[in-house]
Amino acid sequence: AVVKPANELDIEGFKIPQGYYLHRGHAWVKLEEDNTVRVGLDEFAARTFGPFLRIDTPLLGQKLEREHPAINLTRGDKTARVLSPISGVITATNPSMLGDAKAFDRNAYTDNWLVRVHAADLRRDLKHLMISNEAAAFFEKEIERLYQVIEETAGPLATDGGRLTSDIYGKLPQLDWQTLTQIFLHT
Repeated sequence: AVVKPANELDIEGFKIPQGYYLHRGHAWVKLEEDNTVRVGLDEFAARTFGPFLRIDTPLLGQKLEREHPAINLTRGDKTARVLSPISGVITATNPSMLGDAKAFDRNAYTDNWLVRVHAADLRRDLKHLMISNEAAAFFEKEIERLYQVIEETAGPLATDGGRLTSDIYGKLPQLDWQTLTQIFLHT
């Protein structure tokens, strides 16, 4: 069973649930029990790069290394790699994500977990992740940086106080996929 987060921070329309750790490459980590965590893609990455045609995760039993590419996101003929936020061994993959990345439209932090990992050194890895106010400050900077990239590519945005919507890449085809992945996914 996946429990829905009770409290969420709202950063310019992007949600960050309390108790979730965030990685600078836009993956999240949710603690479970016995050094086991769930890993997923945060709402910023889902809305910027999605919808996805495919999401490929490593197989059960494979090792993940923190800061190494682990998950492949495919949209049309474009592919992006997501860095692993944690080191460990994959103990489960989300069956609802296998072969049906369109299911990713649900809540990014509950239904859309990608892998469950038994963490090799959880305490060490958590030191490299952000939570709560630190995660909120990071999101604010990333959103501002995304606005800058959009304005540099597509021109000035309206000053109506609107918020970024989903499918940002799809709605702004002049954005360069490679540039977006380098800036925001750090790959």
